[in-house]
Amino acid sequence: MKFRILFLVLILTACFTQLGAAGLRETIKDNVDAINVSNEVKVFLLAMLPIFELRGSIPLGIHYYQLPYWKVIPLSLAGNMVPIFFILLFFDFVTKICFRFKFLKKILEAVFRRTRSKSEIIEKYEEVGLMIFVAIPLPITGAWTGSLAAYLMGLSFGKSILFIFLGVLIAGIVVSFLTSLKWVGALIASLALLYLLVKSITRRKVKNEIPEN
Repeated sequence: MKFRILFLVLILTACFTQLGAAGLRETIKDNVDAINVSNEVKVFLLAMLPIFELRGSIPLGIHYYQLPYWKVIPLSLAGNMVPIFFILLFFDFVTKICFRFKFLKKILEAVFRRTRSKSEIIEKYEEVGLMIFVAIPLPITGAWTGSLAAYLMGLSFGKSILFIFLGVLIAGIVVSFLTSLKWVGALIASLALLYLLVKSITRRKVKNEIPEN
């Protein structure tokens, strides 16, 4: 029974995180499990990580660590928000240091390009777009990517924190609802992910077929 629950959680988590990082997620989860702290602290730590965020910590907290929703949800919200303050406050300083090194500069520039290409809604609607972007608990969205996008687009610190938090709150409600549905929730998440992948592939194909002037 425990294996089936864990399998369900891993499916749901995979649908809400980048599929290419599956092995890394397992390694991180195992390392967190090995820490001699309470399950509540483990949920908080997992929510802080970009690979998991609350879309991973909520289903794991409920089904794997067997914690009640009233504990898991606030712990996940808090854990997901903690790194965002530091990203928005110090990313400019870290970027300036990293840009002094050619290798790190190339990596950051690649990350910046990918973030910009996935955040059209933020460019169009600014703070409200940021909230919607963070609220959608699917790959390439979330508080980490949202805070990076907010930094790149020059949104103010106060508004970025507010709208990222609102997005995290909405994402928490969505993930909690899907988690409560168990296999049905996993199926809904899988279909949403499949739709996103098909849409992305179709968009790329159409773009490649359009001749350049």
